[in-house]
Amino acid sequence: MKKIALITTNKILAQGLDAAMQARPDLELEFFMLLNPHQALLDAEIFEINVAIIDIALVNVMDKDKQETPLSFCEELHKSLPNCHLLLLVSQFDKASRKMATEAKRKKVVDDFVFYDASLKYLFAKLAAY
Repeated sequence: MKKIALITTNKILAQGLDAAMQARPDLELEFFMLLNPHQALLDAEIFEINVAIIDIALVNVMDKDKQETPLSFCEELHKSLPNCHLLLLVSQFDKASRKMATEAKRKKVVDDFVFYDASLKYLFAKLAAY
């Protein structure tokens, strides 16, 4: 069973995705909601997740004093769990986030990205592919 973690501060998004995954036991995905970005790296390591879906909105809660960015977060996660696939969740309307996600994929910091308006069917297909 693949272990999937959604790293976000958006509880509605996390609970909605959790409910959708529970409705599809055939996917054989174990879902974890990591709602505290400051604890997420440790939690991901403890749960030994296989795929991390990282909400790009975390940019608003990253530690600016430590120069922490979503990309540096992804790099740290990749160092901790080198076999974990990283999937960014990005707003299709935020040009800066789209650019950052494209750059992260180009540099192979993340495996891919998905827009918020993608269907659950598409997201589940992406997760199954990893």
